[in-house]
Amino acid sequence: MTERSHRSPDRIRNYGHAAVTSLGRQEWLDRPSYRLEHGLTFLFAAVGRYRDRVSNALHGTWLGHPLHPALTSVPTGAVTTTVAMDAASVLSGGDAQWRDASRFALGVGLAGSVGAAATGLTDWQHTHEQSRRVGVVHGLLNGVATSLYALSWWDRRNGRHRRGMACSALGYGITLSSGYLGGALVYGSGAGVDRSGARLSGAHWTPVLPATALDGQPRRVDVDGVGVVLYRADDRVLAVGARCPHLGAPMDDGWIDRGRIVCPWHGSRFACESGEVLRGPATAALPHYPTRIRHGYVEVRGGTK
Repeated sequence: MTERSHRSPDRIRNYGHAAVTSLGRQEWLDRPSYRLEHGLTFLFAAVGRYRDRVSNALHGTWLGHPLHPALTSVPTGAVTTTVAMDAASVLSGGDAQWRDASRFALGVGLAGSVGAAATGLTDWQHTHEQSRRVGVVHGLLNGVATSLYALSWWDRRNGRHRRGMACSALGYGITLSSGYLGGALVYGSGAGVDRSGARLSGAHWTPVLPATALDGQPRRVDVDGVGVVLYRADDRVLAVGARCPHLGAPMDDGWIDRGRIVCPWHGSRFACESGEVLRGPATAALPHYPTRIRHGYVEVRGGTK
């Protein structure tokens, strides 16, 4: 293998990294992104008392991880099928059955794009700085691609098959570029990834601090190198992970409100008894550990969450 062939993957990787880094530095994207966020806030407020139900459904709290990645497979897979059947149609001399099937698949992709866009926007509104800017471009590219798919479907319906094929092929190329940015958000910036960090394990009890040290404020302690935050709730002591699973907010800045532990950054709420997500944007449970008070000291051991 030549030295030139070794350089090709590195060059592609460097170009991709440079593009994502450059987009993350475009501060001019902040103003339109904040306007879009405010619009989304008003939109969710419009559903009134159903706001939490709607946002939780779109975030994927019921699923245990973000819903957006699962829904993106629908339009991407459908359009991939469309492009493949378009190629088969050309090779077969323009068979009408291939054309009809490809238009149907494209229609499925357009329908799936609605769900992917709704969940993506819901997750995006809780991002910051570089991730927010890259996310804006990711969404814009998907919007352009979806517009081309809609135009392609309309052209196919009206008998302009060649132009329809060209539009969907161009849109597919844009979708692939947008997918690269989406991958950078997940695997590079950790968007949608459980950010709660290391967790306690083992069944042994570890004394961490005197019970009298809990004066109503959360206290962070380190147990075997793992961060743990202690809350006093009435006559109970709660022990949870030091970082919110959503974007790693410090839970020692959080508080307890009506039996719920509240994240200080984006307002995710977790059940005091189990760490289960009650309100997004978090989708993974907050680590939760058993506690006891023995000889005046709070003791903690590894938990199940």
